[in-house]
Amino acid sequence: MQVDIQGSPAFAMGTIRLGPGEGVKIEAGAMASMSSGIDIQTASQGGMLGGLKRSVLGGESFFINTFTAPNGGEVSVAPKLPGDLIHLPLSGGGMFVQSGSWVAS
Repeated sequence: MQVDIQGSPAFAMGTIRLGPGEGVKIEAGAMASMSSGIDIQTASQGGMLGGLKRSVLGGESFFINTFTAPNGGEVSVAPKLPGDLIHLPLSGGGMFVQSGSWVAS
């Protein structure tokens, strides 16, 4: 997976290049474009209670979209409001972000 960010700082858009079989989770409403052949699955991550907790307490969407590229492809994401994006590589750890700030992982 490779991430390129264009349009910074005011109108950033991130392009995520997926290798064959790779997937990415994207906040509902953050997907701007995608290449053909990408599979999309929408689900409430963490079940009903996890989705409610994320929605009510975290300010995020109840549902999360998972985009998978069986043969590779690209998915572009953008924040809901004008602003910048940053790519934070995490190696096995986690990170807490402000409500409404998460776009994709």
